Amino acid sequence: MMLIFGLMLLLKTAACLEFNCWINQSDPCYAALGHKLNLQMVLDASYELQILKRISSTEKDPICKIKKDTMKDCDLFNNRPEVKFVNGTLIINPVTRADSGTYTFQVFNSEGTEISKGDFQVIVEESSASLVHVLVWCLQMMFLLGLLGGFHIYMRLTSGKKQEDEEVRMRRFREGHEHTTED
Repeated sequence: MMLIFGLMLLLKTAACLEFNCWINQSDPCYAALGHKLNLQMVLDASYELQILKRISSTEKDPICKIKKDTMKDCDLFNNRPEVKFVNGTLIINPVTRADSGTYTFQVFNSEGTEISKGDFQVIVEESSASLVHVLVWCLQMMFLLGLLGGFHIYMRLTSGKKQEDEEVRMRRFREGHEHTTED
């Protein structure tokens, strides 16, 4: 039963890995293929955000416009239902290889004036911890915990046995001592 519970918990944890990045961070944003990526943006509801994926540096590069937590004119993610913008965070779940690349973002105020601009890079990699490795690790841990539990039970049983043996010996000694004084 414990093994099944451990495996279920492990599978749930392995399937729900999340990667969090900021759109204006200088380091590349890494995400594991098939997992969740949260691109966090510090935006006021009145701002408009445009994200452009640089592929050929032409007007044909895909763009996504986000205003008041809704994506408009977004051909960046090919209308994938798993891409959402919620509370200032672009959520991609699951990440695909096509999400890798260099992006340019522009933030405009309510008057349409650009107030911020920058680039960020997303790198999608194979998951480093495969399910097989995680399952083997889980089974090893359960085996070691089982050995530890068995040793603990053995020590409790044998330490109680020693105390019981001492009591029996003392009783026999007293009984034997009483027989010699009566003779």
